[in-house]
Amino acid sequence: MNTPANTRNPWVTLNTKILQRIIRLAQYTPEDDLPEENIRPARLYLGRVCQQWHATITTIPSLWTNIPIYIDHNPRHTAASLAQSPLKVYLSRSASHLFTVYIVRKVKMPQMLDEKEKHCIQIILSALVPHLTRIAGLFIEANTSSSLPSILDLLSTKSGFAFTNMKSLMTTSNCDDSHILPPPPPLPLCLPPLPTISLTYLNIDGRNLFLLINPPIHPFQKLSQLEALCVNHLTPRVDGFSMALVDKFFDAVTTTLPKLRTLGLDEFGVPPNTAPRSLPIPLPQCPLRRLVVRKAASPSMQYIFQRVSHLKELVLIGCFFNSPKVAVPKCGKLVIERSVDFDLLPSTIQEWDGPALELRSCKTLDDTFLINVFTATSGSTACLANLETLKILDCPSFSANTIINCLELRRYVLGHAPGARLLDYLEVSGRSPKLENDEQLRAALVLVSTPASLDWFVV
Repeated sequence: MNTPANTRNPWVTLNTKILQRIIRLAQYTPEDDLPEENIRPARLYLGRVCQQWHATITTIPSLWTNIPIYIDHNPRHTAASLAQSPLKVYLSRSASHLFTVYIVRKVKMPQMLDEKEKHCIQIILSALVPHLTRIAGLFIEANTSSSLPSILDLLSTKSGFAFTNMKSLMTTSNCDDSHILPPPPPLPLCLPPLPTISLTYLNIDGRNLFLLINPPIHPFQKLSQLEALCVNHLTPRVDGFSMALVDKFFDAVTTTLPKLRTLGLDEFGVPPNTAPRSLPIPLPQCPLRRLVVRKAASPSMQYIFQRVSHLKELVLIGCFFNSPKVAVPKCGKLVIERSVDFDLLPSTIQEWDGPALELRSCKTLDDTFLINVFTATSGSTACLANLETLKILDCPSFSANTIINCLELRRYVLGHAPGARLLDYLEVSGRSPKLENDEQLRAALVLVSTPASLDWFVV
């Protein structure tokens, strides 16, 4: 960064406005990404290119609105040290802009229990109190759930916090240790009044969730602007777990959150050996359009699918498609991410039979899996007859010929003419030795007959 600018380098002689545009594009985050997917905002600091780039970046306040503060900073944070830490630089260079704070760990999962973690988080939150009106987002990622602050404390003005402009709030942990904590005290029947909360995104842990809905649910009634709600570590290990409370949560989602569009459940689990339940009443009035489920087994997914209907997009990340078989709800788009090849997964996709299928980062899914998806048990039945869009992203075990051959087989079974296009849109991208053979790739592209849109990227 301290190297003098070399005027012969084109990136040094760029016009200032062009340079600012380049830097903003490099720092851009897609708007449709969920905030928890960007909780660790470590990015390459482009100011290291040269002094001119560094000077330009310091004049763009919007580039200083994502502030990371590390829980395990050495030495430990104190009120005095935080006042002179990089936090001061971020607050100054962000000018009057609203900013987002990420309270995370440098070492995500330490080898030994961090007994000072909870205290350190409280110190950091106290240091932010003078700047509460400028905080648009607060993301806390601790190692253990017992270190997380209470959501009610963060939302109540009587606790000293007044996040008048906050739109995003997240409390999550790497390890759910709720089972070793004492049961949470019951809330009084008459809670102190809460202000109307402007949150549009909320991601909370299971223990905090039950504090919100047991016994009253009036804190949810103050979240009328909420558009995305995610719950992490909602498992039987959470003290006070009961299916009655989970039912109450889904009822609250339907009756008190009119603007909710996205629901996320991370590590949701029904109690083991749970007796078969009667089918709950579907939620036809629920405005939910996108459901994201992470690390759930088949019984847990089945319960969720019984309570949520009328989806446009279903995203299943790292889920386990074991017995009993899951009936995936009908929806416009199905995304399978970081999954392994369970025997029941191909037939599950076949029964879904929607218009858009996306496979992401499925390292172990191979050509055999793809053949099973497109091959029906009955030769006269067309698999995925309604499929219009297929995206295969970063799945290195698929080969180009197998992908095209499966689509050709589908076209034959459907009785389409040889000249008819295979799909409206086909995208294959990522790093894969099987896709880097130029001859095979050219042959596969020839087999695609007049596609409306085709993207084939080999990174």
